[in-house]
Amino acid sequence: MRSYRHDNGSRRLHAIKPAMNRAKFDPLRRGVSLALLAAGFASIADAAVVDARNVDGDPAALLRDFIRLRTAPGGEPVMWRYAGILVGKPEGEMARPLTRIEGVSYTQATPRTDGSIDWQLEEVGYYCGLDDGLPLATFTNPFTGVEVKVAHYRSPQKLRFVGNRIEPGQPLPPGIEFRGEIRRLATVAGRVALTEDLYVRMPATPASETRPARPVRFANSMATFHAAQSDLASQNSSQWTACEFSYTTLNSFVPWLGMEATPGVQDMRITGTKCRIDDRRALDGWLRARIAQDHPNFLR
Repeated sequence: MRSYRHDNGSRRLHAIKPAMNRAKFDPLRRGVSLALLAAGFASIADAAVVDARNVDGDPAALLRDFIRLRTAPGGEPVMWRYAGILVGKPEGEMARPLTRIEGVSYTQATPRTDGSIDWQLEEVGYYCGLDDGLPLATFTNPFTGVEVKVAHYRSPQKLRFVGNRIEPGQPLPPGIEFRGEIRRLATVAGRVALTEDLYVRMPATPASETRPARPVRFANSMATFHAAQSDLASQNSSQWTACEFSYTTLNSFVPWLGMEATPGVQDMRITGTKCRIDDRRALDGWLRARIAQDHPNFLR
C-alpha cells in the first residue's frame, strides 16, 4: 500500500511538475507578461515627459537666462574667444570663403533698478589667411581681382536689454534704423539655445571730399548662445554656466573689400566660447602678442 501510494504520489508529483514548467515557460504567457511590463515602463516614461514648446515665454525669465549665459556668477565680466570664416556672396554669383577671422571680446552687464540691463562689449578681431591662419596685411579680392589693404577691427558696443527687447545704449546717427531682440530659439535634447539678433539699416550717404558716396547698407548680426538646460536650474544660479556661441551676419560688404557699391552680402561665420576673464590659456600666443602690440590696453 505504501509503495503504491508512494508510487502514485510520485506519478502525481511528476505530472504536476511538467504542468508547472509549461506554465512558467509558456511563450504566449511570457509574451503577455513582457507586454504588460513594457506598458508599465511606458506609462512611467510618459508621465516623466514634459510637454514643452519652443516659445519665448516670460520676457523677464528669458532675460534672466540670457544674462546667465552671457556673464559670470554675480554678473561679473567675461571674455569670449572666437574664430571663423568670412564668406562673400555678390548678387548673381556663387558664395566663396574669403578670409579666416580670429578675435576676442570682453562683455560686462550692469543691472538697472527697473530690471533692464546695460550691456557693454569691446572686441578686437583680425582677418587672416585661409591657408596659414595669420593676420593679413593685404588681400587679393577674388571677386574683383584687386589687391586691397586689410582693415582689422577694434569695436565697442553699448546696448540696453529690456525684457526680450534690445535697444541702443547711446543715440544713433540720424537715419539709422535699429531693431534688436532676444529669443528662446530652442530647447532640444537637454540643450538650450538663446539668441541675440540685431538688425540695422543705414541710409545712403552722398560723396564728400574724403569719402565716396555710399548706397544703403545693412548690418544684421545673429548670435546664438548654447548651454545645458540643467545649468540654468535655479539651484545652479551661483555656479559658472558653460556657454558656447555661434554667430552669423547678413551684412553689406565692408569698405576695405572695395565692393561697397556691389549688391550682395557678406557673412561672418563664427564660433566661440565664454571664458573666465583671467583665462590666459584661451588665447593663442601669436594672438596675445599681436593684440598687445596693436592695442596695448585691451587685454585684461
